[in-house]
Amino acid sequence: MRTNHLESRRRASVIPSKQSEIYDLLVQRLVSARYAFGERILVRELATEFGVSRQPIMTGLNWLAADGFVRIIPQVGCQVINPDRDAIADFYLMFQRMEGLLAELAAARRTDRQLAELREQQRQIVAIGNDREALREHYAELNRNFHQIIAAMAHSALVEEKQSANFNMSDFFINHAIGFDTLGAGVAQEHEPIIDAIARREPSGARRAAEEHIASVAATILAGTKRRSNKSP
Repeated sequence: MRTNHLESRRRASVIPSKQSEIYDLLVQRLVSARYAFGERILVRELATEFGVSRQPIMTGLNWLAADGFVRIIPQVGCQVINPDRDAIADFYLMFQRMEGLLAELAAARRTDRQLAELREQQRQIVAIGNDREALREHYAELNRNFHQIIAAMAHSALVEEKQSANFNMSDFFINHAIGFDTLGAGVAQEHEPIIDAIARREPSGARRAAEEHIASVAATILAGTKRRSNKSP
């Protein structure tokens, strides 16, 4: 799950380090909603857990802060972000525009082999159906693979890298708001118009279908966020 848009992260991905291991584990905990919105992350507890000094813990947390998952508050510590609905909506507006661009480029540049890979990935997603346990266990990975194939079709390394960094944040919001077992079955069919437009080599149609798909996901997440906030005391 590593997002590596920082140069220090790139070096860590080539030469495994304690900092990168801690970072990866914390990303997994955040994305899986083990840490709640607004929760404090205590450096001393992590240092004890991992058997290391504060330095590699702080490096990992600073990487997470650069990614937007946490805030480092001087004299207070580290806290998971607690975004309001407008912040989440703004993120997904950016996310859908970038996904639309990748789909547009994919329709113009894809190969037949890549199209076959995309269809096979969609087949695996659809095969899950409404099995809630399978959705919880496998949908996130299969869905990300689907979108990574589209990104590879675009043959634009810079855009692909930037959008890849956004997927952890999207999964973070999904798991906090509704969970993949709620989201997966309802939106998997929205992949079909994207595949069809890419197959027909229609860039504008692929962009539109991808943006509509992400907008639908965003609407579901925002609705779930609203329900949760209404239940809060």
